Amino acid sequence: MKITVLVENTTSNPNLNVEHGLSLFIETKNHHILFDAGDSDLFIENAKKLNIDLTQVDIFILSHGHHDHGGGLDTFLKINQHAKVYVQKHAFECHYSYRKDHYESISVPKPYEIDQIVYVDDQLIIDDELMLFSTIKRKEFYPQSNQNLYQKIDDQFIHDDFNHEHNLIIKEDKMYVLVAGCAHHGMINIIHEASDIVGQTIDYAVGGLHLYSRSTGISETVETIEALGSALIDTKTKLYTCHCTGEKAYEILKPIMNDMITYIRTGDQINLNE
Repeated sequence: MKITVLVENTTSNPNLNVEHGLSLFIETKNHHILFDAGDSDLFIENAKKLNIDLTQVDIFILSHGHHDHGGGLDTFLKINQHAKVYVQKHAFECHYSYRKDHYESISVPKPYEIDQIVYVDDQLIIDDELMLFSTIKRKEFYPQSNQNLYQKIDDQFIHDDFNHEHNLIIKEDKMYVLVAGCAHHGMINIIHEASDIVGQTIDYAVGGLHLYSRSTGISETVETIEALGSALIDTKTKLYTCHCTGEKAYEILKPIMNDMITYIRTGDQINLNE
C-alpha cells in the first residue's frame, strides 16, 4: 500500500505548494482512493506535479464536514464523474469555528445531487478491503482545541459533537491501516475503536491528532501530550501524523514515541507493509 500526501500544511518538496488542509492519495491492491481534498483545488495542482492521475480515483472519502478537508470536493467532481464519494450523512450540515467575536463558517458546501455520492450512517463495509465507521465510545485525551468548534441547529450554536466525522479502515492481507482526517474524537480513542472492530491491533494509523488549533492558538499542555504519547505507544500502532497535530506537539511526541511516530508533509510517500 502506498500513500502520497497531496496537501498538508508543510512540504518536503519545494516544487509543491501548501495550505492549511489535508488530502491523501492512497493506492491499495484494489483501489485508488482520494482521502479528503484540502481547502481548495491545490490537491489537483500537486497531483499533476507528482504524476498522479486523479481521473483514475475510484473512491473518494470525505473524513468530516470541515472546509480544510472538503474545500476541493466540487473541483474533484468536475474532473472525475465515476468515483464513488463516501460522506458521513451529517457532513454537509452547518459547522463553525468561533474566532475572537464571531462564528465563522467552516462548512463544506453540499454538491448538487448526483449518483456518485453515498451517504454513510454509523458503519459501512465497502468491500473486503475497506470499511468506514463513525461511533467512538471512549473519551480519553479528548482534544481541548475542539472547544471553539460549533454546529448550528435550529438557529442555535452548540458545541460540535463531530457526528459528521468518520474514519477508514483498510485491510491488506493481514495488515490493518486506519486513516483519520483530524481525529476530533481523539486518535487514541479512534485506534481503540478500530482495534475492537477488527479484533486485533491496528498496524498503522495515518492522520492529524488535533492537538493544536491554528485559528485560536489553543493547544494541549505539555503534560497531556506526553501522556498521550505514552498511551499511543501502548497501542502498538505506528503513527504517521500531520496537519492539525502541530509541529510543536510533534516535537514533544517524537522523543517519547521514537520510530513509532513520523510526521508526513506535502509530497511525502509512505509504503506500508506487514
